[in-house]
Amino acid sequence: METKLLLRACFFSWILAVALTGAEPDDGIPFPVVGKIKPRHAKEIAGSNWSVGAETMDRDYTIYDNWKAFLGPLGVKKARIQGGWAKTEKQKGVFDYAWLDHVIFDMAAQGVEPWMCLCYGNPIYEGGGDPQIRGRVPSSPEGLAAWAAWVRKTVERYQKQIDEWEVWNEPNYSLEPADYARLLVLTAETVKSVQPNATIIAFALGSHVDYKYARSVMELLKAQGKLGVIDQVSHHRHQSNPDERGNEIELEKLVTEMSDAITIRQGEAGCPSEPGKKRAMANYPWTELIQAKHVLRRLLGDLGRDKESSCFAIMDMKYPDEMNRKGLLRARDDRTVEYVKPAYYAVQHLTSVFDNRVVRVRNFDPGFAGDLPLSVYGYRHEPSGRTLVTAWLNGDVPTNENRKTAVDFTFRNVNFEQPLLVDLRTGRVYGIPRDRWSAEGGTVTFRRIPVYDSPMLIADRATLLLDAPGGK
Repeated sequence: METKLLLRACFFSWILAVALTGAEPDDGIPFPVVGKIKPRHAKEIAGSNWSVGAETMDRDYTIYDNWKAFLGPLGVKKARIQGGWAKTEKQKGVFDYAWLDHVIFDMAAQGVEPWMCLCYGNPIYEGGGDPQIRGRVPSSPEGLAAWAAWVRKTVERYQKQIDEWEVWNEPNYSLEPADYARLLVLTAETVKSVQPNATIIAFALGSHVDYKYARSVMELLKAQGKLGVIDQVSHHRHQSNPDERGNEIELEKLVTEMSDAITIRQGEAGCPSEPGKKRAMANYPWTELIQAKHVLRRLLGDLGRDKESSCFAIMDMKYPDEMNRKGLLRARDDRTVEYVKPAYYAVQHLTSVFDNRVVRVRNFDPGFAGDLPLSVYGYRHEPSGRTLVTAWLNGDVPTNENRKTAVDFTFRNVNFEQPLLVDLRTGRVYGIPRDRWSAEGGTVTFRRIPVYDSPMLIADRATLLLDAPGGK
């Protein structure tokens, strides 16, 4: 009996280890393991492209104290939060910011800069709007005046911690363009009256990236001489294949046409770790392995286009009708952390490598043989001048298996002295055998390098921080 209990305990310990580390008995890579990517805390990183979604705390779908210990170690430099007007002002003119102080000041102490979506109404005011997604926007004179007062107090309170303010969440699903344009101008001008150098982010367009809605609003603003209130345009993108761009391309064309001063950021993109019924991307056999691949492909695809990018979300969110399983942390029904998903570790590996010292090489020649659906991007590590290259199969939704394909690459104008192969999902680092690569001047050829539908990285040793063996 004791032997059976011991065997059962060992089995469940192995299952837990796989869940927590992403370890696999056979990864299909015939190269020697020389180490593993060492995660870095946000406080160790000066800046990066990466943000994580920390939304829905305004409605208590997640509880900050339950997951805050995982934020700094994730290595992201920003977190998207929502303002919570109705949670802060429950009596007219009485503002209780204690809940939000706790979140914002702790994030800043962890080296993570919040950026706030000023969204959702307050029903204590007639015409003050509704406190949830797709609800009514503040519309009456009293409601709009109260909205502006809350915005002003919020910016005054947090202007030392926050300098990026997004106006509403997915307005294209519920607001007429003229109504949103009015709210956008009022909000932007209120923010700028307190914080003149603030960044105003418009739209937070819903997942299908309704560029036609954005055009309608921007044309209204242009006619009013108010297009300059927008500094950035944000969009969301929840889709099965993270490499399909669809209307993102049309949005980019629109913004370029309208203004050369406005940039685009991806403000919310994620993937469930199991099938759901009601939330975005429901009714597909998602797994935690697929989620980890999906998140990496989305984030690195954005980096390859110089687009700031946010991963939705750090924690599973308990909505009134369903648990939203897009979190990097798995939540219990009581909204505490059950365990860390493989996608969390994958993002840790990404943030450790790709900080603001790694710069994309424009017009990089992907240099691979064959007709494979591959995404390939090149980067330069500024301190060392050495090269990093990302590559993954992009033709379909990530699969729930890890079958590798051998690919030959030839890269020009690169700088490798000790090239290593990294699986960013698992964090494992492999030595590339000397018979698999050759260099002639600035041209380097790699032969039969294993790639699959999750990002692999060919990187010079000088660009990586490794845990032993082979670590610094």
